[in-house]
Amino acid sequence: MELPGAGEDIDFDDVVYAAAMGSALVPAREDGLYLLDPETGQAADVPFSGSVDSVDAGQGGIFVLDCSGRQIQVLDPEGQVMSSVSTAAGADYVRYAAATKELWVSEPSREGIEIFTVDEDLETAPRQVGFVPVPGGTKGLTLTSDGATAYTHAGNEVAKIDVKARTVAARWASGCEATHGFPRVDEGDGILLASCAENGKVTLLDVNDGHIIDEYEVGGGESLPAYSPGPDHFYVRSDPGTTIATLAVSPQGLELIREVQVPKVGHCLGADEEGHYWTCDAGAGQLLLFEDR
Repeated sequence: MELPGAGEDIDFDDVVYAAAMGSALVPAREDGLYLLDPETGQAADVPFSGSVDSVDAGQGGIFVLDCSGRQIQVLDPEGQVMSSVSTAAGADYVRYAAATKELWVSEPSREGIEIFTVDEDLETAPRQVGFVPVPGGTKGLTLTSDGATAYTHAGNEVAKIDVKARTVAARWASGCEATHGFPRVDEGDGILLASCAENGKVTLLDVNDGHIIDEYEVGGGESLPAYSPGPDHFYVRSDPGTTIATLAVSPQGLELIREVQVPKVGHCLGADEEGHYWTCDAGAGQLLLFEDR
């Protein structure tokens, strides 16, 4: 999938599927922001001129994080800037919490998550309302579909956070020497895939008590996981690495379904609700789209 007007050698990272928009939001750093339709494989440029490192959507708006500028821009669907706010420290990722109508922003240098409330009027800038300390964290940030629970990697552990209470509810050993990327959650089965910083390793945890069920290694470097509820499959690749593995959960743990080959360098992996999944091709500045059938 070509990104219209984008260059090559894009340092991709965060790609988010926004169910309400039916699109994947693709931050392309200095090349801007793109919307990808997984059904058609078409990508459209959002007319926004700023740098985009992380993004999420909610309340009819798009929330864009510029890490170097420590700024969150609030856009309407057409890309017009409605308001903005500065983060207190260098940030990695922004996520919208539907349960509380808040933005949660991971800030590794502060080892925690800064929280902003979002007004119904997007022209009113988000306001800083709290901070959740996560010692040893935060590496990646994932919220459940209802926005009630957040998960992040913290050192070699996974932290489970109660969004409304703004407290860490539990910390579990990940089975990794060091973690990387986003925890991915199968909410229906109550399981989580944690990702490790080497060998393309992922571990499967029970979200009720945090015990490790199984592990899998795709090989290569830092692991990057994704999940699609339609086929009820996890996906994992590494960067660098040349394989995406499709994994199902069986009574014995993780079961390999298939593998596909991909370019060696591509630091993103995502999926929608219907079994489309995609990864980045950093060298070509494009995305590769697959169907899980």
